[in-house]
Amino acid sequence: MTGQFGARPRVRATDSKERLFAASMALLGRRGVNAVSVDEIARAAGVSKGTVYYNFGSKEKMIGALLEFGARKLLDQLGRDAAVEDPMAALEAMVRSAFGFVQEYPSYAQLWVSEQQRGESPWGEQVQEFRHRITDQITEALRRAVQVPEPLLAASARAMFGAALLTARERSDGEAPPDLDTNTLAVMATVHGLRAMSRDAR
Repeated sequence: MTGQFGARPRVRATDSKERLFAASMALLGRRGVNAVSVDEIARAAGVSKGTVYYNFGSKEKMIGALLEFGARKLLDQLGRDAAVEDPMAALEAMVRSAFGFVQEYPSYAQLWVSEQQRGESPWGEQVQEFRHRITDQITEALRRAVQVPEPLLAASARAMFGAALLTARERSDGEAPPDLDTNTLAVMATVHGLRAMSRDAR
């Protein structure tokens, strides 16, 4: 899979990226990509339309860059969590961060899922790359904590991240997802189960 991180245009100031990210996620979550214009996103973010086009060139590139920006926010936080010395504490922090991110930006998770499912998405390969990088981070953290076969590690990492994405789907369907502590406990129960398997296999 070809990396796309280096090829994406970037907004110069971090605060502009934060404002554009928050504004676009709010608007896209309510109405979808095709129904929201660059003018609306720029206005909601408090930047000029010209600034958006100067930095991105097109709406498609802007959405791609904002998808990258969100993924990097999550990846950076997961990386800090993974650095915790105790492997189980590190995993719990990562799980909590993933759920917290999705609960803060449910529209981002919804866009992520929809673009993976759409056959001809302009961002499908990019989103797939983000998913691989995030689940690879979780797999590496699991490897520190449990000793189970590699296919089970990878499947567990995908399931853990999928659980976070599910909370966004529940929210979009009008359901009230469980709170952050409950979600974290539920996923960590799976990790404790894997750890028990590790002990039993010795």
